[in-house]
Amino acid sequence: MFSKKIVTLLFVFVSLTRAFAQLQPLTFTPEPEFKSSHWEENPKLHKLTSDEQKLGMVVIKDKRVIEYYLKDDNIVMYVTRHMIMRVNSDKAIEEANTVYIPMPEGVSVEDIQARSITKDGKITTLNSANVKDVDNYENMGRYKIFAIDGIELGSEVEFMYTLLEPSRKTGSEYIRMNSLHKEFNLDIYSPPSLIFDSKSYNGFPEMQTDTVMTNKHHIFCEGTDIKGYDKEEYSLAEGSLMRLEYKYAYNANGDPNERLDTWSDFCQNIYFVLVKGTSKKDMSIAQKVIDTMRLGNLSEEDKIRKIESCIKTTIALKEEIADKKSNELQYILTNHVADELGLLKLYDQLFNRAGIKHEVVLTSDRFNKPFDGDFDSWTYLQKYMIYFPGTGNYMAPMEPNSRYGFVPADWTCQQGLFMHAVTIGKDGYTTGIGQVRDIPCNDWKQSMNNMYETTKFDLDMGMANIHLKETFTGYEGYEIQPIFSYLSDQDRKDIVDRLVKLIYPDAKPTNVNVTGYKENDLFRQPFSIEADVSTNSVLEQAGPKFLFKIGELIGPQNELYADTARHTPVENHNNKGYHRELVFEIPDGYTITNLNAVNMDIFHKTGGERDMEFHSSYTIDGNKVTVTIDENYREMRYQITMYEDFRKVINASADFNKVVLFIEKKSNP
Repeated sequence: MFSKKIVTLLFVFVSLTRAFAQLQPLTFTPEPEFKSSHWEENPKLHKLTSDEQKLGMVVIKDKRVIEYYLKDDNIVMYVTRHMIMRVNSDKAIEEANTVYIPMPEGVSVEDIQARSITKDGKITTLNSANVKDVDNYENMGRYKIFAIDGIELGSEVEFMYTLLEPSRKTGSEYIRMNSLHKEFNLDIYSPPSLIFDSKSYNGFPEMQTDTVMTNKHHIFCEGTDIKGYDKEEYSLAEGSLMRLEYKYAYNANGDPNERLDTWSDFCQNIYFVLVKGTSKKDMSIAQKVIDTMRLGNLSEEDKIRKIESCIKTTIALKEEIADKKSNELQYILTNHVADELGLLKLYDQLFNRAGIKHEVVLTSDRFNKPFDGDFDSWTYLQKYMIYFPGTGNYMAPMEPNSRYGFVPADWTCQQGLFMHAVTIGKDGYTTGIGQVRDIPCNDWKQSMNNMYETTKFDLDMGMANIHLKETFTGYEGYEIQPIFSYLSDQDRKDIVDRLVKLIYPDAKPTNVNVTGYKENDLFRQPFSIEADVSTNSVLEQAGPKFLFKIGELIGPQNELYADTARHTPVENHNNKGYHRELVFEIPDGYTITNLNAVNMDIFHKTGGERDMEFHSSYTIDGNKVTVTIDENYREMRYQITMYEDFRKVINASADFNKVVLFIEKKSNP
């Protein structure tokens, strides 16, 4: 999510504690709901159908209660979780016998209970000695962890705990497990004047409003027999899970029709922070920086690139800086470090002084939580971009390895909140206005991985001598192109060796030449590797003929051979293409008897146009054969109904990987 500093600055304008201060005096404060939450004193195993008994794990009960509660004139949250699970496999036992409770700063435990019940009715309750505090569990922060004893095949595992947490105005709930949920319940309570709104995604049960309860506001949902499924390849990952977003939306003691914490509120607040924190000295310093850059007659695009390069090669991003002057441009430029707010301010001022129109854009990582402009939860405002109306392109100011035109792919092909400053009235008051708009998908032709290989055979030695050139453009080079110049010579050599050995495990590349990694080349020129290799891994003698494993020249390929039911749409990280030209010479006195084996054409069309394909063919000129392969995925996502076609295209490359050509002596005339 966005930086803690910006969150603190923005939420001070519309804090939840302030909202509670507007509550009418209460004659009494009802007991929190968790006080009335109890489990069965004499538990017995629940009845399952014969089919359910065959499942590894069955979630019999998943009950969650979130309550916003007025305690000592402050808002707190009581969060209760009650789970009952039947474990019918060793894997399920391994998953269920340890409970992990995240314990971020300010969170404390009100109550923990846990037990196991065997199929013979033996009950083992939680041993308090099993409860451990871990300061930084697997680098994910503070956790409370406890093991539940006495579990065996056919047991039920039950735990219930309540946490006391600082209040938050927004939240997310997920159904993450891949197991059948027989019963699912979620309740959100708050004082009567504080109204929460919610939205369900990916099949999460729809929330309803309790019209009977009067001493609390209560929204809830109930679900039965919710089927889980395993994580699927080429899916949105976390973004495809059943999810609920909720937010504090209205205060009935104020204007009950005024929606709180809207997109507009965020835009106004962030520009208030930017403008309030920008002095005339900052503006003067920004102008001096622009003057020294000598942007002169550069195009707008080249000006943007030069400013971005200057900042990203001289200023480091740090999450928190203690110095009170850390957001002053003088401090940033002197110390070469800035937090998110300081960095955003620096970009904003430099683009302003350079006369470059720009808009701040906030969006999410769609593989975590796809942006939804119709539900104005600030939890979606996670990732910063800057949009330039004059060029129609974007940059990611906080991402040191990104460059103009190629923001992280997982932020694109969805909506975002676009914001820009406006000056109002004679006083020159500056505020921000915003609009939810689409962030386009990338053009697949801009993100290519191309291979050009020329092969000559030494049949006496059983060797193939190959000149390889491999190029990466756009997102296909995103993980390597920006960092290559910062690596040591040995690390560069190791990367080249690994890339070559992916194709030829026995090869030792020589005459290596790498280009396209200098600062001015990034995402403008292809990242390119050329090398000579000699290998016997693609040539094998079988009696009087030789087997040329031409399919292996394209390297290992992904595959989706398992024919299973698909639950989620296909989602790629980016649109992309692969072009291969495999040239080889047929040795004198020999012929290729099965060249047609390289011909493949697997594709899908929408509206008469191909939107994905694997096409391979050959041409022959004398003894020179050229095999050309084009594989591309021109759309970021494909609906479930297109999954089978997608699977066929993916598998086509894996099928080509297995193609073998027969080199045989010509028969006597």
